[in-house]
Amino acid sequence: SRAAGAATGARPARVMFSAGLRSLRSAAAKQPVLRATMRQMSHDIEHAKAETDKWKKFSYVAIPVIVTYTVYVFATMKHGHYEQIKYDYISIRNKPLPWTVKGGSKCDLFDYTCAAKEKEAMEALAAE
Repeated sequence: SRAAGAATGARPARVMFSAGLRSLRSAAAKQPVLRATMRQMSHDIEHAKAETDKWKKFSYVAIPVIVTYTVYVFATMKHGHYEQIKYDYISIRNKPLPWTVKGGSKCDLFDYTCAAKEKEAMEALAAE
């Protein structure tokens, strides 16, 4: 029953689409030939061919130059690494953070290396 419902749900859309295509075909059949009435972008066909050839030649030169320059830039690019300055006011902790170990912590939530070092230090203190 589910498949039958899906098929009937798709049927009205298909019917509407085919009806729309039929109306477009009938409207297009009534129109005069568009090529004769369409505005041309140049004065004559020879000029259009010359412009097309000019831009083809330009593209044959410009595209390889752009690709070559892009490869050069990516090959010689130096990655700058941003290092944040550790100002004192950035990491002020007035209250203990909810994820911290007992006794306070200076680690951020997803700083796993800091948390592991702190846990080792707390275990070392407890072992003494």
